[in-house]
Amino acid sequence: MSGLAEDLDAIAAAGGYDDTDAVVEEAVRELLRRRPELRLSLAVEKYRTGTVSLNRAAELAGVSAEAFKAELADRGINRDAGFLDDSSREDRLETFRE
Repeated sequence: MSGLAEDLDAIAAAGGYDDTDAVVEEAVRELLRRRPELRLSLAVEKYRTGTVSLNRAAELAGVSAEAFKAELADRGINRDAGFLDDSSREDRLETFRE
């Protein structure tokens, strides 16, 4: 076991966490709170990969949808526009359900 894994186990036990996943979740939340630029980058990546919608990504980033659209443009990320065919729509919906 690596030192990090042992540390996570010890923190979980000492801090009253259910498991190491709970420790990591809290650590990531705190990291994103302290470094808002990472929060924005995470939201952009989730949007770029189709994991979240534009509105959800903006919400995750803590900015308006318009500000998020501007950020996407600044980063050269194209937004999907228009209607999806039935197959694409079902594939996209499955992504959100997972």
